[in-house]
Amino acid sequence: MPELPARVGAIADAWLTPGTALGLLGLFTLATVLLLCLVALLRPLVRWLDGMRVWGAGALSTRVAAQHRPRRLSTLTLRVLERDIAELLLVLVAGAALLACGAALFWLAAEIAQGEEVVRLDQLVFAQLRAWRRGWLDIAMVAVTELGGARISVAVGVAVFAWLWWRRAWVTALYWAAALLGARACVMALKFGMARVRPASIYSGLESYSFPSGHATSSMVTYGFLAFLLCLRQPWRVRIPVLALTVVAVVAIGVSRLYLGMHWLSDVAAGYALGLAWIALLGTAYRTLHVPAPRDVVAPWRLGAVAAAAVVVAFSYVAWFRMPDTLERYRQAGSATAAAQQALLARAGAIPAAGRSCDGRCPALQSDSPPR
Repeated sequence: MPELPARVGAIADAWLTPGTALGLLGLFTLATVLLLCLVALLRPLVRWLDGMRVWGAGALSTRVAAQHRPRRLSTLTLRVLERDIAELLLVLVAGAALLACGAALFWLAAEIAQGEEVVRLDQLVFAQLRAWRRGWLDIAMVAVTELGGARISVAVGVAVFAWLWWRRAWVTALYWAAALLGARACVMALKFGMARVRPASIYSGLESYSFPSGHATSSMVTYGFLAFLLCLRQPWRVRIPVLALTVVAVVAIGVSRLYLGMHWLSDVAAGYALGLAWIALLGTAYRTLHVPAPRDVVAPWRLGAVAAAAVVVAFSYVAWFRMPDTLERYRQAGSATAAAQQALLARAGAIPAAGRSCDGRCPALQSDSPPR
């Protein structure tokens, strides 16, 4: 195990350059776009299913009308068939996503508490990524991670809420606020309950806990629910680039947290699961329990412009006033953690555990510095 980071580092020295990194990012973006295009190609199947739904609704309606006392099951089935097939499929997919993400979240929490295979995988990924650390990549990853940080997330949240409120899309604005605040409350509750120490930290207090990743959850909910609002009542030629950009941004933020050593792999996976479950829950409720605000009220293109402007303004502030200090703090935390791990390896010949506590053996994992 100790020789693995050295071998990975030797490979990284040979081919890891800005050009190859951009090439990998481009390939991932292309794969995402192609996958979304495959989803768009399913439209003929959706239309056929919608035709079958209309036929079934007509036949059942005639049968119910002929009955003196229609059965309750027939009435409920007719109400379901009267909905558009796309909406029904969306509810089914959202329900499946909610169940899958909830199960994944509970499974990860149980595995971490027991200290089994997931913890060993976390340690392996952390050790390998340490060998990839490069000066130029540090700068790029800190810039990416700030896109999921509190400053930019709050700026986007306030700007979108203000726009929706000004456009009198009050229900949409309340769902947006519930998405952001509810996800944050869930993250804080899980951090307090799990109390898992980060691999390295520049935070203190409750933020010093690792599970789940606040950046992963926040980016998933903020950008994911925003994409949901932008894609409502839009053609696929609009949905595909919006969803592709969202997927690339959210995945990049999660990778940056792993690279910087602020989270274990299971923390980021749990953050994604929590965020996706929250989007599925609120998105389904918004589509089924309320009539979505008309497109001309929300004005998706203008809403997207407002959100983009908030990101640009907040990121410019962070890059100009905070980036050098933040970069240095991340590097110091990484160096201190590496030194502590080398000392432990020299004494015990093993990588320190990534469970709830370091039993006082990892002073580099604690920090009195305030969150930034």
